[in-house]
Amino acid sequence: MSEILSRRRVLGAGATSGLAAGMPLSLLPGPGKAAAPGVARNSFVPEADYLASAKKAAQWIDRARVEDERGLRWLPDPDRPHVVTTASPDNALYAGSAGTLLFFLEMAEATGDPSYASTAARSADYLVETWRDLVEKPNPALPPAPGFNLALYNGLSGLAFALIEAWKATGTQRYRDAARAATDHIAQAAAPAGRGVQWTGITGIAGDGGIALYLLYAAKTLDEKKYLTTAVRAADRIAEGARVEPKGGVSWQAFPNELFGLPKEAYLPNFEGGTAGVAYVLARVYAESGERRFLADAKLGALHLQTIATIRGDAALIPYRFPDLTDTYYLGYCHGPAGTARTFYELHRLTGEPQYQEWALRLARGVIASGVPELQTSGFWNVACQCCGSAAVVELFIGLWAASGDPELLAYAQRVARQLISRHSDVDGQGHRWYQAWTRVKPAEVNAETGYSIGASGIASALLHVHLAGAGRYRAILLPDNPFPASRKT
Repeated sequence: MSEILSRRRVLGAGATSGLAAGMPLSLLPGPGKAAAPGVARNSFVPEADYLASAKKAAQWIDRARVEDERGLRWLPDPDRPHVVTTASPDNALYAGSAGTLLFFLEMAEATGDPSYASTAARSADYLVETWRDLVEKPNPALPPAPGFNLALYNGLSGLAFALIEAWKATGTQRYRDAARAATDHIAQAAAPAGRGVQWTGITGIAGDGGIALYLLYAAKTLDEKKYLTTAVRAADRIAEGARVEPKGGVSWQAFPNELFGLPKEAYLPNFEGGTAGVAYVLARVYAESGERRFLADAKLGALHLQTIATIRGDAALIPYRFPDLTDTYYLGYCHGPAGTARTFYELHRLTGEPQYQEWALRLARGVIASGVPELQTSGFWNVACQCCGSAAVVELFIGLWAASGDPELLAYAQRVARQLISRHSDVDGQGHRWYQAWTRVKPAEVNAETGYSIGASGIASALLHVHLAGAGRYRAILLPDNPFPASRKT
């Protein structure tokens, strides 16, 4: 008489007999295993087609389009169509149309599909018609502080960057003209302060540092020396906020704690709002101006980061925040190695000193050692976006691969990208989107956005970059705070 095993008995026995005992060890799933792209139709493993997922993301984003006589924009949070703005103005880079425009420009070039080019053009039209809104109208999506309407991710600098990229892709002169007018406004808005000039008074990339980076880009792209002059003066003001650190090097309190509800004594060391970003800005200003004082300060900032890093063998991570969250390690762009490694890479590029290259790789190894993408950590929670999630990690490893050609770096980017694809939602068949808890301390607040730094546009851009890298024709639009090569052919 045969015995009918209950589900509980089968699961209980699996570890020591039957199911597991007769299975070769090499076939058991493990933390290092990942599905190969293009798996067989009958596989239990989800298929991972990077380009197909990017196209399906474009499909979902396009369903959120809002078009009128000014041009085209997108709802930031399509599940809540009454919401006009989320984390940035509707024409900015972070969560608005300027960032999504960059995604469609890349899709147009990568696929040759004229519909993507048409969408990008209509979006650029909207930026032409609305850039003055950032100057003339208050916006509830901006922090209540002066100058943020000019910032790289949340304001006019990022919008102008997107317009220049649209001009480069299409040759449409009015995109360049609007970008030039917007950039002139940014330069003229710089106010004398200390040894230089400022806009927000915030030294990090979230503030004046990001504006200075954009002006460096505009000076070269628009062939206008006065933008470089303004960036140099801004760097002088930024540099004078340095604090000498007892363990070595210097730091910058680059983020206004009270403005963002942080504890009074909090110090953020990493990229978007910390010392790493300031050091990067100063390194870039040195690269464009030749003023060696900026390189000296950038190296001192890097030295400080090295003294506060947590090192495990050949891997390292820098804590998210001092003095209270030193065991929390963000892994993304904003407060993690996906951003901070850029500083060390740029210093290596400028100086040739091998220690900086090693530190960029140490931070990358820190990401791998954390156990992602298979595991979540306290600093790598339910988040997928370019700012603080999996897409940022993909871009870090793609950037390091583009600089070195190391296939292991590309393989890890592909591994994270496959996991990222598996996280998409498409239950209604209307395209790929990613639901995430963007705010780490509010895990119950989950939504799916269209924007670049916060949502599907940036996630799909990362997937597109992985596809192009694997196809031997990598080419990307990189923001002014990204020092890695924009192309690589293999």
